[in-house]
Amino acid sequence: MTRVRQRVLAVIAALGGVALFAYAVHRAGVDEIVDGIRRIGWGLLPILGLAGLRFLLRAAAWRFCMPPGTPMPFWRAFSAFLSGDAVGNLTPLGMAASEPTKALLVRHRLETSESVSSLAIDNLVYAASIAVVVTAGLVVLVVTAPLPREGRDAVVVAVLAIVVGAAVMVRVLRGTWSNDGERRPRWRESLSRLRQSIVGFWSASPDRIARAFLLDMGFHVLAVYEIYLTLGWLLGGHPTVAQALVFEGLNRVITAAFKFVPFRVGIDEALTGALAPVLAVQPVAGVTLALVRKVRNLAWTGVGLALIAAAPARVAPASDRQGSEPSRPI
Repeated sequence: MTRVRQRVLAVIAALGGVALFAYAVHRAGVDEIVDGIRRIGWGLLPILGLAGLRFLLRAAAWRFCMPPGTPMPFWRAFSAFLSGDAVGNLTPLGMAASEPTKALLVRHRLETSESVSSLAIDNLVYAASIAVVVTAGLVVLVVTAPLPREGRDAVVVAVLAIVVGAAVMVRVLRGTWSNDGERRPRWRESLSRLRQSIVGFWSASPDRIARAFLLDMGFHVLAVYEIYLTLGWLLGGHPTVAQALVFEGLNRVITAAFKFVPFRVGIDEALTGALAPVLAVQPVAGVTLALVRKVRNLAWTGVGLALIAAAPARVAPASDRQGSEPSRPI
C-alpha cells in the first residue's frame, strides 16, 4: 500500500471516528456526560495512577520476555514501552509504529534481533491473556445478561473463534513448512528465524513466560478494578464486578480491532454506550466511561511523547556487545 493510500485511509478513519464520536455524545446527552465527569472529579487521579501501574506491569512482562541476563534497567524498558504505546495511539499504524519505536529506544541495551524476538514473544503472551479476559467476559455476559437467542449464538461463535484462533497460532509456531525442496523466499526465511527464536525461548524459559503471563493478567485485573471504580462514581452506587469485567472485555476487543483509528475516537464511545443497556447501565454512563478512558490515554500519551523528546539527551552509545559498557550511564 502506497503512502498516499495510507494517508487517505487514515483521514477517512479519523473523520469516521469523529462523526461516530459526535453521534454517540449527542445521543447520550452532553449535559449528562458533563455531569458524570463532574461526579468523578478528583477520582481521575487514582484512575491515572492505576493506568500508570498497569504500564509498569506490561513493561515488567516485556522484560521477562527478554533473554535472561539482558542488561535492561526496568526504567529503560518502562520508558520504551510507554513511548511506543504513545506512538501507536497517535498514528493509524498501531503496532506497526509502536513496536519499532520500542525496539529503537532499547537498541543500546538489546540487539535488534533480540528486541524483535522479545517483542514478538511479549505480544503473543499478551494476546493469550486478552483471549482469557475476553472469553471470561463473554461467559459472564451470557450468565448475567438477558440476551436474546441471537445474542447468545453470537457469543458462542465468538468463543469458538477465539479457540480456533489459538489453535491456528499454535500450529504456526510449530511451523508450516519443510526444509526440503526449493530455497524459501527471504521473507519466509526471516519469519522462520523469528519463529525459531520464539519457540527456543519458550522451551528454554517456560518460567519466564509464565511470569510474563501472570503480569499481563494483573494488567487486566487492574483494568477491571479501574472500570469498577469509575462506574461507582458515575452511577452513584455499587456496580458489579461482572459489569466491569464485560466492559473490560469489550475494551480489549475495541483496542485490538480498531487500533488503526487514533485513540479509537468515536468507536469506544459508541460501542460502550451500546453495551451499557445490556448490562443494566444507562447509555450515558457507558459513553462517559469511554470518555474518561480517553482522558487517561491522552494523559499517558503525553508522558510517552515527553519521554521520546527527552531520549536523545539521555541515550548512550551502544556497547560493543563484548562486555564493554556505554560511555555514559542510561
